[in-house]
Amino acid sequence: MSQDELNLLIAGEGGQGVQSLGKIISEAAFKENLQVTLIPNYGIEQRGGVTLVFIKFRRTKPIVYPKFSQADILIWLSDRAVKRTEQYLGKNTIVIYNQGFVHNLRNKGYLAVNFDKLGTEIGSNRVINMLLFGLLFNPHLKINLGNWLKFNKIKDNIQKKFAKYYEKNPKLKDWNERALIKGYQLTL
Repeated sequence: MSQDELNLLIAGEGGQGVQSLGKIISEAAFKENLQVTLIPNYGIEQRGGVTLVFIKFRRTKPIVYPKFSQADILIWLSDRAVKRTEQYLGKNTIVIYNQGFVHNLRNKGYLAVNFDKLGTEIGSNRVINMLLFGLLFNPHLKINLGNWLKFNKIKDNIQKKFAKYYEKNPKLKDWNERALIKGYQLTL
C-alpha cells in the first residue's frame, strides 16, 4: 500500500450489509474530496448469494482503472466469500474475518471478530456492517480508514442512508450507533 492509495475489498453474503457499507464508505470519501471508486458485485441472488464490494481511494491522482489485484484490507464475512476472493490476498494484506461464519482460518495471523455475537449483544445481528465500519476506523489497525476519513462525519452519512429504516424501527438507530462505537473501541 502506498500513502496515496488504499484498496479495500469487503466480501460476504447478501443481507449482511456489504453493499450498504460500500456505498457509505465511498460517499464519505467523495465528501472528503478523495478520488474514489466503488465496484459492487452481486451474486445470483440478492439475499443469500455472495456479494462483494471493491473500493479504491486515492488522495491525489485520478483513478484510471478501478479494479485492483491486491487488497490492502480484505474482509470476509462468510466461507463462500473467502473462496471467491482469496486471489486478492497479498503478503501485506490485512485480513479481518467473521469468526462466526468463516471457519478454518485460525492461526493464519488474520484478525478474527465474531460480528454476529457482538451484534446480538448489542440487540440485533443486523448491525454487522456497522460493527465492521467502526472496526475499520479502529486506531489499533495498522491500516485504518481514520487515515482517510473523519470518523465524526460518518454519522451523517449513516443517518441519511438508513433514515427510512429508522422510521420503521427506531431501535435500529441506537443499535447502529452502539455498533459503530463498539467496533471502533474493540481491543485487537
